[in-house]
Amino acid sequence: MSEAPCPSRRQILTAGLLTAGSAGVLAACSSSAAPSPGATATTTRPASALATTSGPPEVDSWAPAPRHVGGLSVVASQKDEQLLLHTAGGDRTFWAGVGLAPTLPGKLASEHAPAVKDYRRWFAEMTRLGIRVVRLDSLQAPALYEALHAHNTAEAEAPLYLLQGVTIPALSSPTGKARPLGSEARTAMRAEISDTSAAVHGDLRRPGSARTPRATWKADVSPWVAGWLVGSPWDPATVLATDRAGSATPFSGTYFRTTAKATVTEAWIAARMDELATHEAKRGSCAPIGAANHAATDPLSHPEEPVADDDRVGVDVNRIGVLTAWPAGTFAAYRAYPNAPKFLRFQPSYTGTADPFRAYLGELRAHHAGRPLLVTETGVPASLGRSHTGAQDRHEGFLTEQQAMKVDADLLVLARDLGLAGGLLRSWTDDWSAVSAPTAPRTRDVPADRRVLTHDPLTSAQWFGLLAHDQVRAGERVVHAAPEDEMARVVADHDASYLYLTFFFTRRVTSPVDLGFDLYGADGLRLPGGSGEPVHDVSLHFVPTMSTVTMSVRRTLDPTRLDGLPSLFLPRPTRRGWVEQQLTLAPPLQVPGRKDLVPAEMQKIGDLVLGSWDPAAPDYTSLATWQLVRPAPTSPMEWRLRLPWSMLTFADPSRRLGLVPEAGEPTLVPVRNMDVTIESSTPGSPASFTLAVPTWNEAPRTTERLRAGSDALRAALTATTSGRPTE
Repeated sequence: MSEAPCPSRRQILTAGLLTAGSAGVLAACSSSAAPSPGATATTTRPASALATTSGPPEVDSWAPAPRHVGGLSVVASQKDEQLLLHTAGGDRTFWAGVGLAPTLPGKLASEHAPAVKDYRRWFAEMTRLGIRVVRLDSLQAPALYEALHAHNTAEAEAPLYLLQGVTIPALSSPTGKARPLGSEARTAMRAEISDTSAAVHGDLRRPGSARTPRATWKADVSPWVAGWLVGSPWDPATVLATDRAGSATPFSGTYFRTTAKATVTEAWIAARMDELATHEAKRGSCAPIGAANHAATDPLSHPEEPVADDDRVGVDVNRIGVLTAWPAGTFAAYRAYPNAPKFLRFQPSYTGTADPFRAYLGELRAHHAGRPLLVTETGVPASLGRSHTGAQDRHEGFLTEQQAMKVDADLLVLARDLGLAGGLLRSWTDDWSAVSAPTAPRTRDVPADRRVLTHDPLTSAQWFGLLAHDQVRAGERVVHAAPEDEMARVVADHDASYLYLTFFFTRRVTSPVDLGFDLYGADGLRLPGGSGEPVHDVSLHFVPTMSTVTMSVRRTLDPTRLDGLPSLFLPRPTRRGWVEQQLTLAPPLQVPGRKDLVPAEMQKIGDLVLGSWDPAAPDYTSLATWQLVRPAPTSPMEWRLRLPWSMLTFADPSRRLGLVPEAGEPTLVPVRNMDVTIESSTPGSPASFTLAVPTWNEAPRTTERLRAGSDALRAALTATTSGRPTE
């Protein structure tokens, strides 16, 4: 699926191939006269006269300083493999930023919950952090554009620029079979392109429909639109269906065209890019336009990819050329993560290097030689659960906030060092509604508007935000009191992520402690140490002298039984029937070219993490789930637990619904109370008490802060955006 890239200007000159036609291309923008709409096409870039720099600036201002070509105001433009953002302080060559979705805790993105005041607060914080570009995957509510206009007007020398996306509506049929990009998709996309172009110019009124509310866009933010992204990263099945549905006919428009080898999908994309350029040109605006893509549909070959969909088909923007009538040019755009797809772990051309992700990005850049390569989405989350394992500890999940911020910073520097046009991190805020493969089977039957009320620590996709929303807990309550015993008191609290339990001991604890939870009132197990009645569904085994806490579930409640694993790879129970809690990161994989299966990959989430979960503490670790402290010599010893609701077998804690696997399928079972038993060597043991399971119908109150480790990210943002064009 690979094709040689089109030549750059330097390659044309070196090879002595500057024909009359190509000379016309290179000269077209040297004059202030408007180019002819039908001018000769170049698949690499518009003329370099646009990209000349103005020398070292006296003031490091990021205020827009657009070029004016043929009646078009060009905010940014392509120069060979660079994207130049034209500012009063000079042309900026590396676009560092973050994606922004309309998400708030407990709210779906479709609700567009953030208000102007939220966006104003976030934009101010982004500017202080050093962010320069904000990616919007789709048209947002008027509040965002109003807030951006107000912010950029107030911060004229340090505005935020937009990389504005135009998305394609869902194309799956009710049967789940992908449909080709036909007339229905074309009509919907044309309308979305028209509306999005009008909205950024403050010239859109939508009457409202079943899909979108009535709204009016009045804020003109077009001076700060640095670029456009057409489409969403492509579903391989949709691409295949489109390419097979008709014969490939080259597209030739006013501003974009395709080569003779372009596929049906690529011609479809080029037509949408041309339509967007047409709308923008009518308003006198011009910014680079690219097509969204991702690793699963990149044009490279990945023979060792074990997941067929991740190397079935490619979309190659090298076969989409920009005409000189669009002086801002184009670029290649990719969502690219350092830990997925699987070929990053198995392809020798990557694994044989010190940095597989660097090798992959380098191969992408080489393929797209002659045009800019922009990483439109990357990063890692600060979640307890993991979804993908990456080289150099660039995992999707099981990273502290400090580790995640450091990886994010390193990814931006890597993109800059490779000569890419920029790098944008995935998300400014967490998305409580997001789904990750390891936990998706557990919440399959929970409606999205209920799932969003829980911020699940095991679901990595929910924790990509640079901004943390720390939850205000419901309030402590004493659930057990026995002043005469050495375990004198138990206090409970909760939020939308965790159940908090604090056990107060009057003396130091040195012997093992067992904790059991009876949720379902059916046959259960004895405590891990063998004592108590066989009624427990979830257990913790605490060994103080080893500083370990292991959280287990009885075998028949193990959620990994929903993951379709062969029995050989299911977690093995202990002799008492307990299974240490785990997540399935990958099933057994057959890597092409290998004889043996790669075993299933699991994460032992049952090994609880020791540390402080107080963000103000010097030893703060966001992964912490237990600690043992004695505030003062005369104070009781405190064993503190922070247990994810999902590890207590809740699929929807907001409605008190537990998860019970039955024949490989999830079933939701009401849980009103949990009977808790603690067994230790202290007088008064064992002790039992009942916890009433709370419910909630809205997210808790939260406080905002930048995640720990943001100084490393701030330094990377400053370093990567301080450059000037390379000659």
